[in-house]
Amino acid sequence: MLNRIALATAALAATALLGACDNDDTPDKAADRGTPTASSTPDPTATDSTGASSDPTGSPSTPGSGGTSFPLETDNLLTDADTVYSDGADWFRTGAAEGDGQSVFHPCAQKSLAGTGATKVVRADFELRNTQGPKTPVKGDSLIEVVGEYDDAAAAQKAYDLVSDWATTCTPAPPSVAKYRSSNSYDVPAAGDTGKIIDSTFEPGGTEPDPADPDSAYIAETGLAVVGNRLVVLTSVIWGQDYNFLDEDGGTPVNRMLPKAVHLLR
Repeated sequence: MLNRIALATAALAATALLGACDNDDTPDKAADRGTPTASSTPDPTATDSTGASSDPTGSPSTPGSGGTSFPLETDNLLTDADTVYSDGADWFRTGAAEGDGQSVFHPCAQKSLAGTGATKVVRADFELRNTQGPKTPVKGDSLIEVVGEYDDAAAAQKAYDLVSDWATTCTPAPPSVAKYRSSNSYDVPAAGDTGKIIDSTFEPGGTEPDPADPDSAYIAETGLAVVGNRLVVLTSVIWGQDYNFLDEDGGTPVNRMLPKAVHLLR
């Protein structure tokens, strides 16, 4: 079922401006890497795009294995092959790099992940593009993935709780955010040691509502998960009125992508 989301061209104040990143601006989606969704189980003999085994009994020193002792790299981030949105649009990666980047990873984040105690951070930025009408531009909608590595699992869980509070309350709200409201929060058992989704809406701060589009707002879906001593945060922000995704079709985009992001960290 197609979404009824009305996409606008207004750019979110937190649009990513990574200075040193690889260019993944490709017109077509790459081949599926075989990573799991919330409703699927990975083949224990499968391999990812790096050739590393996804067998949970494999060596923890390679991506895709059961441990988190392998080095955290940008290869552990989602790619175009992993992202999902709808039948008429999809997320495409615009860059990936080490570090927190030059913009906030969430509209309500009060610190970078390094500021929460992460000893290493990797980040990927994505933009939403039409796939059925490529001549119609889509601007101002973003998906950001950040992964932070901490000294231990307890430190990762502490950061998880902190980011969860920011995404739920947005207190204090930055000047770019107004009328923030968290509408729903639920656990995602398939996502890591601890995982959840937080849904919210907000309006751009410091501006008057557009009389031509008075019912639209920013719609944010935030997914968080702890994987050993690592924390992954996925933040999707789109401008529109509706965010309708049926459970029988797999559910919301971040709910479908979070288990994939977790799989890449095991």
